[in-house]
Amino acid sequence: MSLMVNFQLLGQVDVKPNYKSFQDKYKLKTSLGFQLWSTYTMNEKRFDEASNSYVNVDDRWNNQLRRSRLSVSGQPYPGLSFKLTASLDLVGRDAFAATQGGNNNTSVGQFGLWNMYVRWKPFANSDLLHITGGFQPPQIGRESITGALNSTSFEKSWSQNYLRRSIVGVGSGRAMGVNIGGQKKVNQYFSFSYDLGGFNPQAFSNVNNSAGIQSSPLFVGRLALYFGQPESERYSTGHKINYFGKRNGLTLALAGSRQGRTDVFDRNEALGFDWLLNYGMLNVDGEWTFFSRNKWIEENNYASHSSGGYLRIGYNIELSNQHFLEPVLMIVKFNGPLSSTAQNDASIINAFAGNDEVIDIGLNYHLNPKLKISITYTINQGELGESLPGATFNNYYRNSNKQAIERGNLLGFALVGIF
Repeated sequence: MSLMVNFQLLGQVDVKPNYKSFQDKYKLKTSLGFQLWSTYTMNEKRFDEASNSYVNVDDRWNNQLRRSRLSVSGQPYPGLSFKLTASLDLVGRDAFAATQGGNNNTSVGQFGLWNMYVRWKPFANSDLLHITGGFQPPQIGRESITGALNSTSFEKSWSQNYLRRSIVGVGSGRAMGVNIGGQKKVNQYFSFSYDLGGFNPQAFSNVNNSAGIQSSPLFVGRLALYFGQPESERYSTGHKINYFGKRNGLTLALAGSRQGRTDVFDRNEALGFDWLLNYGMLNVDGEWTFFSRNKWIEENNYASHSSGGYLRIGYNIELSNQHFLEPVLMIVKFNGPLSSTAQNDASIINAFAGNDEVIDIGLNYHLNPKLKISITYTINQGELGESLPGATFNNYYRNSNKQAIERGNLLGFALVGIF
């Protein structure tokens, strides 16, 4: 009888882990974000080798899960934090849709690793030193270090793609590495932040799972000056654009990267500046980056020089119930070599060429700062220079299947949410 009573008492004890206590102890936070698109592509063309000309493909309606992000972050110990982000992107994308981005992520979709890093803050009372190690984007280019779901245009500025593929070699822009950074508020009118990072991209090689026969680290640095209010009260490697009238400040930043000899080039450099102005309900941001790459082959020096960036302007119109209507205009430019000789040099060292331009005219309806409906009309234009038709040396002339195209224009509708 005593044994039976003991078993009954044990059955009344809650032996399940107390998740709330565990969550509080390690300061765990989770977030889910997504970007659903419905687009209509017009006047897209593909290159037909038989006729040596571009011919129309059918205009098309396309629905896709453009992006999704599932994140878990926490702080298991004082001064030590972590973040893990998984992605599920491009499910349902048609390669002949005029949208930017990679291939359709299979009919059922596959998750991938987007970010994974650990951050150590050695001094509790100082924000000047943070050491971040893991899979992360180098701190260069405003759009590349701004979360896609925080961007104010329908699509992110595709200047980030030229930047990422130029210095890291992949469109995600992520690589394993270590970043040292911090922030200092000098007074109520001026603050600054800095970042210095070393990374080991493995995309500039034909050898699987290796940097190649020749290997050099990638070094990246960024210095940002904040006039008026800073973008955040504490140091962060993540950024946003729209503060909905809660920030009055100007950010001016200078950033650069350098990598030495690899199997593809002898030297690869980028130098750029970016800015963000938040004044009342006005938001103006942009960047411009200069790219330089060269390689000596026997006694010939093959070199390529190009540049690219964007300008984006948005304005919040406050409606009832704290809803906002935000018209946004964005212009994106990539200027690559146009002469046949310079384009040949670029091809030898795997650099971009020709011109690419995007004009995005959009309107956001914010139900709150984390949930919006967007519409856009996007115009895509390009220039071959002296190259013959069929070139695939920039994003206007190549689709996600690496086929030669002339990218069309599009009408788009999106639902974007962060929870």
